[in-house]
Amino acid sequence: MRWMPAICLLLTWTSAAAAQQLSGGPDSVKPLPSPSHHSAAISRGPASISSQLHRAAARRGDDPPASQDADARSPLERWYAAKDRLKHQYNFDFAVGYTAVYQRASDDFIGGAQGIALLNEVFSYLYLSPVSGVPTRDAAGGMVEFSGTWTFIRPGTPNKGFIAFSVENRHQLGTEVPPQNLFLEAGAFWPTATAYADYDLGIYSLYYEQYFADGAVGIRIGKTLPFTIYDYMSLKSSKTDFLNGAFNLNPAISWASYGFGVAGIVRPVKPLYVLAGIHDLNGGPTQGIETFFTEHEYFKAVEIGWDTKFDFGAGNFHALFWDTDARASTGTAASRGITIGAEQQFGRVLPFFRYGYSQGAGSALSHLVAGGVAFKQVLDRPNDVIGMGVSWGQPYLDELFVDQKAAEIYYRVQATDEFAITPSLQYIKDPPLNLDTDSLVLFALRGRAAF
Repeated sequence: MRWMPAICLLLTWTSAAAAQQLSGGPDSVKPLPSPSHHSAAISRGPASISSQLHRAAARRGDDPPASQDADARSPLERWYAAKDRLKHQYNFDFAVGYTAVYQRASDDFIGGAQGIALLNEVFSYLYLSPVSGVPTRDAAGGMVEFSGTWTFIRPGTPNKGFIAFSVENRHQLGTEVPPQNLFLEAGAFWPTATAYADYDLGIYSLYYEQYFADGAVGIRIGKTLPFTIYDYMSLKSSKTDFLNGAFNLNPAISWASYGFGVAGIVRPVKPLYVLAGIHDLNGGPTQGIETFFTEHEYFKAVEIGWDTKFDFGAGNFHALFWDTDARASTGTAASRGITIGAEQQFGRVLPFFRYGYSQGAGSALSHLVAGGVAFKQVLDRPNDVIGMGVSWGQPYLDELFVDQKAAEIYYRVQATDEFAITPSLQYIKDPPLNLDTDSLVLFALRGRAAF
């Protein structure tokens, strides 16, 4: 059964780092690079804690509310007044949020009864209980988060130092599987709703970050998520933008999950940066940091990039080189690879491109090509976004699995500063694990509230 190791590899990969990506924090509502785009910010993407807090404040205005009779204020105005007092008096910034998604696939469980029989063979091989035999096309789940930063060293200066944290819970909402796992039920090869998994309440991130040399050098130490640090893309948060893993997670990288790590950035000249780090492979959302010092299995990365800033918009071009050790606990092989990413805004239009190459069995794909375009300020609404993307991925064991092609379109409607609703549609051509169909359609409806 030549397909058996391949299925085991896929199950291992999707149940480890891939299922645990994307950190918490209030979201970015515009397809733009980070506000600290030309500083040595370590977390530069929309899923990072500090940059999301900054953008959320910029969206609603960062000044304290105008003085008025306290009794006349609404509960929301009082909430923001309390937040502003903490931020301006104690340099403590925080946010709470809740995101929920419902997704439905046009086909189920890897080809119905035939697929169930196949999976039962796989589960028997892994000494797991057999599947229930009840195909499912639906998945719903949510995530609640409390995140923040406390700047206690030189606040308001380029050489600031701060502690950042994220406390989260991720859960199913009355369906057989969480949205993170629906892609396996439908027969796709990578997640169609990244990050909407099922994990207990825990401290997902807790780290210290410090800058030097007028902000040109930075270092981070603590429990962190490599996904939020490397392979910048301003539309990669599954809370607000693309759901498909080709456009956020990047399944051509064998990521580490939440765990202890050290990352640093140097900007030798203003538009250029070098970003590097080493991270624990055996961490997790609700786990501690001790395995960094005991297991000695690491994800290492070096990214070289150029941040653009033109009159017509900002952008980013980068090359990421990464290497992942073998993991004894899961039997995952070592792997290494390179990803090239590019995006450049032209007024209201943001085209983007990503190519990933992986060598070794640690990652699900050996090649990934993804690209698309986003349109902001739709219908003159300043925070509405339409995103469209197409992708092609070649599985690592291409002699066993066909290449998968996928497309996604979404429309994020920012109803208020706090509430957004995002319908989306995905089309998957030649899903490698589905035995009965050569195409899938997945509809999703996502809602988010962040305060």
